[in-house]
Amino acid sequence: MPFGAALSVKLYRYKTLIRRRWWILALTIGLGLGYQSYLIFTKPRLFESVSRLNIREELISDSKGGFSDTTGNFFGTSIEQIKSPLVQEGAAQRVKLTAPDLSGQVSVSANIVPRSNILVVSGLGRDPEYIPKFIDAMVEEFLQHRSESRNVTGKDVMRSLEDQRRSKEKELEEQKTKLQEFTEKNNMSFWNDQAKSNAVFLSGLNNKQAQLQNELQRLENLTPDQLLTTPAQNAAPRGAPVNPPADRTEAGNAGAPAAPSGDSSDSNGSFNAELYTEYLRKSQELSQRKADLATWSLVWKPKHRRLQMIQSDIFRITNAIDTIKAQNREMTASRIVTVQAELKSIAASIETWEKKVLEASRKDAEYQTRVGDVARTQSQLEKLIGTMATIDVGTNTSPDPWVVMQKASKAVEVPRGDTRHILTGLLGGLVVGMIILLLLDRSDDRVASSTEMLEHFAEPILGQIPNVADTREVAGLPLLQSEDERYTYAEAFRSLRSSLIFMPNQSELKTVLITSAIPNEGKSTIASNLAITMAAAGARVLLVDADLRRGDLAELFNLDTQTGLTNILRGELDWRSAVIDTQYPTLSLIQRGPVTNQSGELLLKPLLVSLLEQFKECYDLTIFNTAPILATDDTPTLAPNFDGALMVVRAQFTSARLTRNSLNALYQRQVNVLGLILNCVDTEMPDYHYYQYSKYYAA
Repeated sequence: MPFGAALSVKLYRYKTLIRRRWWILALTIGLGLGYQSYLIFTKPRLFESVSRLNIREELISDSKGGFSDTTGNFFGTSIEQIKSPLVQEGAAQRVKLTAPDLSGQVSVSANIVPRSNILVVSGLGRDPEYIPKFIDAMVEEFLQHRSESRNVTGKDVMRSLEDQRRSKEKELEEQKTKLQEFTEKNNMSFWNDQAKSNAVFLSGLNNKQAQLQNELQRLENLTPDQLLTTPAQNAAPRGAPVNPPADRTEAGNAGAPAAPSGDSSDSNGSFNAELYTEYLRKSQELSQRKADLATWSLVWKPKHRRLQMIQSDIFRITNAIDTIKAQNREMTASRIVTVQAELKSIAASIETWEKKVLEASRKDAEYQTRVGDVARTQSQLEKLIGTMATIDVGTNTSPDPWVVMQKASKAVEVPRGDTRHILTGLLGGLVVGMIILLLLDRSDDRVASSTEMLEHFAEPILGQIPNVADTREVAGLPLLQSEDERYTYAEAFRSLRSSLIFMPNQSELKTVLITSAIPNEGKSTIASNLAITMAAAGARVLLVDADLRRGDLAELFNLDTQTGLTNILRGELDWRSAVIDTQYPTLSLIQRGPVTNQSGELLLKPLLVSLLEQFKECYDLTIFNTAPILATDDTPTLAPNFDGALMVVRAQFTSARLTRNSLNALYQRQVNVLGLILNCVDTEMPDYHYYQYSKYYAA
């Protein structure tokens, strides 16, 4: 079911509920109006007086003309002060002294007018003479309380600031004394110079150490012959100290050792500079003589004296070069040892001078800390003195920001709000009544439409029979006639007939049982009209009244006979003798017969099964009208012998829970439930659209 259709059905259900239970709304609205009327007449007469205060114009500082509330809590604090019990008790005492014959109680409220600096103080009470006096007294008490509080607060603050000033002066004096003692004891001018010179000399030692480490790495990585052919320039960097500064003690009578320096070879940039020069010269001379030998070998014979002299020179030069290389190897080894010794000496010196630099830095840092403490305390003391001067001037000269703009007005009576009370009672009663109706609706599971049937049951709805009776009682409803003017009523049974004829998965449907959950659901009328509709279609129909306790089919057909199904089941007569012809040509009837309390036993007899077989042979359709399922056990006992069963549900009458229990009883007996028939449907239901055009199609 679409949401819109379900909603319209639900709204119509509520409308019907209100129509049937209107007295609940009337009762709750009446109670609400009565209660509010009681409040109106018992409510005491109240009077109100108003006083106004505003901020002084000289204190309005911002461009928009509003008070600059720097703390953000000025207005809220003032409102709480004026409403405080202390101020109200003081106001009551003032009124008692000035007007002892007046008394009463006043409810005070205070608020700020939006977008303004006006404080409105109002009082509500029963005595119109007492209220204005109390409000004026309360405003005076409020202003006096603020003045006293400001003076007391100012004195307390000044006392606290004075204590802080003395503490800071004492702290500053102690810090200055400690600074003076430290300066005299440590000769800070000496330590400042010492820190600078020591740092410079230590930097020179570090540079010298780095230089020697680079040279040692070169000597260890290159062979002596490579060192001879690729000498490095290892001159000391400019600006490096040669001797350390005088390490004077505070007495000034101690010195420091000289800084380590390289050997004499460092003065020329390399320990093997002379060998390098000689090696180059000899190498060039050897190359020249080898070239001469190659040239003159082409001219002179090997035994030529000059050629032999050239060879002798080549031999001599080669020996000299070998000698130079040997000297270079010895010098390289000696240089490695020397550099290692120098690095060890410099490392010891660096450690010593680092301690001296740290000592000088510590002294200087301690001195600077003491100087900073003195400066900081001095600044705090100056700010504290300035604050004391400002507070003292403000306490003596600044007025209270609040000034009385309007004294308490004459007390006027406050309207009791009769209209508001009446509307409250009306709406409150309406809301309570609607809640009660909703609760009743939630607790009521009686179905009223096919939409609600689909929500509660899985069985198909084979027919919807409209309510055409003047009352809710359907026992006296006339049966269908050949030219019945109740068009929608007749059309509903034709629809039910079609549903049975064209029902799927039903190979043979010749015996049908019609029942309901409880009495007065209209199953007898539906069984009779269904039989009439089937007979009108030309079928041979037998209608049997199997409600052996309260069957009323004979009354519906206006028949007066005493024999029926009870006599047949007892074996008193043949069933053909009990068949009664009706005014409908192809419709026959077997009425109930004498009333009995042994209907369950009679319906269990094997004779009933043989009767059903005979009925199938003689008639196209046999319809049994049976007793309600929850009233007796007759129907569940009888139903398994039939081809199918129909369950009648009366709209807005039968509980869905009871109908479900009845269906479960049939399912437990393996009964073939064909579907449900919804009886007495309200034709104005939104989902009852099948017969909306009954007048248009009526003949």
